[in-house]
Amino acid sequence: MTSHHHVDADVIVLGGGSAGLSAALMLGRARRRVLVLDNGTPRNAPASHMHGVLGRDHTSPLDYLKNGRADLERYDVTIVDATVTALGGHVGHFSATTDDGRAFSARRIVVTTGLTDLLPPVDGLAERWGRDVVQCPYCDGWEIQDRRIGVLSTGPFSIHHASMWRQWTENLTFFTDGGPLADEDREKFTARGIEIVEHKVTAVLAGEDRLRAVGLADGTEVAVDALAVGLRFTARSELLGSLGLTTVPHATGLGDVVEVDSFGATTVAGVWAAGNVTDPSATVIASTAQGALAGAHVNANLIAEEFDQAVQAGRPRPALDGHFWDELYRESDKRWSGNPNPTLVQYAEHLSPGRAVDVGSGEGADAVWLAERGWTVTGVDISEVAVERARGLHDGVIWLAQDLLTDPLPPHSTDLLTLHYFGILRSGPADGLARLVDTVAPGGTLLMVGHTPSPGHRWAGFDPSDFHSPHSVAESLDPAEWTVTVDETRPRLVEAAPGTPHVSDDILVAVRVPERVGQR
Repeated sequence: MTSHHHVDADVIVLGGGSAGLSAALMLGRARRRVLVLDNGTPRNAPASHMHGVLGRDHTSPLDYLKNGRADLERYDVTIVDATVTALGGHVGHFSATTDDGRAFSARRIVVTTGLTDLLPPVDGLAERWGRDVVQCPYCDGWEIQDRRIGVLSTGPFSIHHASMWRQWTENLTFFTDGGPLADEDREKFTARGIEIVEHKVTAVLAGEDRLRAVGLADGTEVAVDALAVGLRFTARSELLGSLGLTTVPHATGLGDVVEVDSFGATTVAGVWAAGNVTDPSATVIASTAQGALAGAHVNANLIAEEFDQAVQAGRPRPALDGHFWDELYRESDKRWSGNPNPTLVQYAEHLSPGRAVDVGSGEGADAVWLAERGWTVTGVDISEVAVERARGLHDGVIWLAQDLLTDPLPPHSTDLLTLHYFGILRSGPADGLARLVDTVAPGGTLLMVGHTPSPGHRWAGFDPSDFHSPHSVAESLDPAEWTVTVDETRPRLVEAAPGTPHVSDDILVAVRVPERVGQR
């Protein structure tokens, strides 16, 4: 039996920087189960020290994160060191898959993935980044005050950038990098004693492990001790589109960010964001505060949902009988796509055709696919409306409107029993499940596929735990009679549209032990 690599939580936090750990701390203290998925690439990793953080000034940013992780150990917070490769789902049922094959789900998501700084393509600049090539005056200005500081223009915002840096030194040089400089800005810079160099910058020059000069296109050099660069950036948002989340241009024109309201909520229900992915100027302490605020509001949102669910749970639930399903089918002329379920195709195409029963056959796509491949098929559904729609699709299929949990087919009467998203209530007939499974003949195959459940996600007033899952059915099978070959959660084989809940499946494949020669 293959093992399950799936973990449920209340909240998934994407990113384990200062914003992410702070959000996890607030949620953990609110008694939420939290998963932090982190690939270990914080934006400030090149910096040896962080500044402006009360109580932690001039300390290592990596130590700050190490201590933050330690703070979370007393709570129900799990940190997973892995890279997220896929996201999906909707409010109440989000999913994430990591590069080590694990799958996670949660009711809410907090995005704290940060951003990527895009360094100018100047020779030698990247090698000095985070040391004596810097960006933020509040982060690094004190340490290089009164030294020879250059500011490299990367766009219109660099005028403001240079004006800020003048506070930390009187020996400031503004490199236009060959770009234009408005007369008004030239006058301001001259009045404040800022030297202006208008040649193209070609190199950042170092010696004895320190910055010594900026090289120009005319072959000259300008001596500097530090170089400030207003970087372009891009939000780490590569996977967020699968949630329906897009980025917007930042006001500086230097990059894109995820747009949030004053509480960190994005435009997608159930998704919050904090830190540099929303605000490129947020320092460590600001990102920490944003994460805490977002975490608190996620918890408040969950509290409101839980009250609503409690009210709904106290109301009468429908009987999932033929009448219920008839009414659902009557809501539209065509409820399903008309294509066979991809998991059926994946597994059944390797089986030798024989007798097949498609339970919950709906509008008939799976039954027809099997019949076209030589199977003798019976399509069974509790809804007479669905069965009527399926009739005539294929003359070789026997269509039955029947409840197999109360009126089962004969034992050992089929070589393939397939159930796709067929809800079997645990409160149903005591022997209903056993009698249904017993229709599989020795040597035959049971294929069951269900929606991967998520805590808090309900359907028609029912909780996922009200139904038998493929995994619970696997556990009910007698190992002396059955060989379970697949019992796991997998991403859905067909990509779901953004915002839809069905992003992963629970799959059971079991083969009934063949009869021995002479066995009856």
